[in-house]
Order: sequence, then C-alpha cells, then structure tokens
Amino acid sequence: MNTILVVTHRAPQGLPQQGSIIAECLSRTGVQTRVLGKAKSSWGRLLEVISYSLLLVPLYDVLLVDVFGLRAFVYESVAILCGRLWRKRIVAVLHNGSMRDFIERWPRWTHFILSQPTLVLVPHKFLQHQLSELGLRVDGNIPNFVNLEHYRFRERAVLSPRFLYLRGMHPFYNAPMALRAFALIQQKYSDASLTMAGKEDEDSNYCRSLVRSFNLRNVRFLGIVPKEKIPALADEHDIHLHTNRVDNMPITIIEMWACGVPIVGTNVGGVSYLIRNRVDGILVESEDYQAMADACFELLSNRQLAKALSRNGRKRAEELTWEHVQPMWQRALML
Repeated sequence: MNTILVVTHRAPQGLPQQGSIIAECLSRTGVQTRVLGKAKSSWGRLLEVISYSLLLVPLYDVLLVDVFGLRAFVYESVAILCGRLWRKRIVAVLHNGSMRDFIERWPRWTHFILSQPTLVLVPHKFLQHQLSELGLRVDGNIPNFVNLEHYRFRERAVLSPRFLYLRGMHPFYNAPMALRAFALIQQKYSDASLTMAGKEDEDSNYCRSLVRSFNLRNVRFLGIVPKEKIPALADEHDIHLHTNRVDNMPITIIEMWACGVPIVGTNVGGVSYLIRNRVDGILVESEDYQAMADACFELLSNRQLAKALSRNGRKRAEELTWEHVQPMWQRALML
C-alpha cells in the first residue's frame, strides 16, 4: 500500500484544510501518512516544507499537495518540484476561488508548476472550467467533504432571528455585508442576534465601527472557533449568512447543511455550482445587502421554504462525506 506525504496549510490556530482531513481519514484505514504545513506563518511553512521535503519526499510513495496560490504558492511550488525531482506520484488539489486571477498574474510560473503533477484535481467544475479556459490541464474533480457524524442535524421550520457568520474578517469574505443586512433585519426584529466568527483580519476594526454606527445590539465577535465547536455553535442559530466576494467550494456551507441551518449566500464563484437557489439555499448578488435581508425576512415568515432548505441541505451534506469520496481518493492516490 502506498504511503502519503501531505503538504497543506494547517497553522496550529487555524482550521484544518481538506488535505489534513484526508490524511486523518486515510490513517484510520491503516495508510501511513504525514502532514507538512503546520507552522504558524507563511515563512515558517516555507522553511518547514523546504527542510522536511528534502528529507521526507524520498521516503513516501505519493505527494498530495493542497494548492491555494498567492503567497502559499512559493512553498507549494517547492513541494511539487521536490516530488518531481524524486519522481514521485504527485496529486495537486487546487482550492482557491480566485485562482484564475492569480494564474493570470503569474502565468509562466503557475503554468510551469501546475504542469508537473501526475494529477491535477479540483473540488468541482467551477475551477475546472476556469482553468481549462487558461489552457491548464485539470484531470478531474473530487468534492470537499465533512465527517457527518460530527454534526447534529436539527430541522428548521419555525426560525428565530438568530444569525451566524463564519468566514472571518478578510476582505474576500465581505463581513461588512452581513452587518449591513443585519442592520435592516434588526429594524424589524428588535431581538435579532448575530454571531460573527472567524479569523480577525483587515476588516475587523471596520466591522466593529459599523456595529457602533448602526447602533446594533446582540452582535458578538468570537474570533476563530475550533472545528470541533462549530456544530454546537450552529445549533444555537437558525440562519447562516455567507457573504464572500470570491469562493470555490466552501466547507462552511457543507457544515451548515449537515446541521440543518438554512443558508443565504452570495452568488459568486463556485457557490452557484454548489448551492441550488431556493432548493438548498438562497442566492443573492454580491454586495446586495438589501436582497440578503429580504431573503432572511422570507425565511423567517415562510415555514415551508425554511423546512425545505433545512431538509435538502442535510441531504446534500449526506452526499459529501468520506464514505462517498474515499473510492475517488483511493484511485487518485493508487491505494
């Protein structure tokens, strides 16, 4: 049986990426795995990957690399080139919803590196279409997944105005849109509450200033919530606001589906490939916080729609589990 070395982005204070979750699932079946990329900073991960790749790549049969681009592409490139040097089977999985922009900014570097892996995979057809248009080879797609047993399903029909935002404070995630939509909601539902969770970043201070300027009540900022605490947090809420400006196949949406939380999200990037509008979520245009608020008003008053989104979301989550994707990964990694 092949042994697997995984290179991903897994800072100790951050949330696990798919590569580390795949490694965990494989190790439970007896596959020897090791994960690189646990350093706290991008520079630390670069040093970790450079130093350990030279030592470890020769010892493993297959190299699995999560590719996010941007600054991380430096150590992702190092890992792929080390795998190529030692003539290993390399499986690269591209994740970033803005990957096309990054590739167009650095065409020679990215085309060269992404031509090296044995297999280039993406989570679904959004990136496959985007990258194929740029002349890059994409060999297939394996969807992101969750461990369903970690998520308690609670069907929502009669909703309370308790809103959850989980994507952090980077401008990509557009947290201010959630606050602007919530400001409209609280004008109608004075007891409405909003929990903002995720990594603090550039928009942190601005979001807190919006809370003050809109005189919002019942808004709390939690920072990063450990993965194992997300199901309990979801259980306290009835609607998830997903406001990204760019996205691919966010795990957050699958997690909310698993818990039965109806989703109102922006129709950007790969989200429209994932959410079926008014079937397992409601899609609105990016930046249109009025439409987001209106969608929430509809959910709060329409029990039939809320129940349908809750049930259909759970069914979608049941299709996106390790049991469903394990055969695909076994073929990709030649296990």
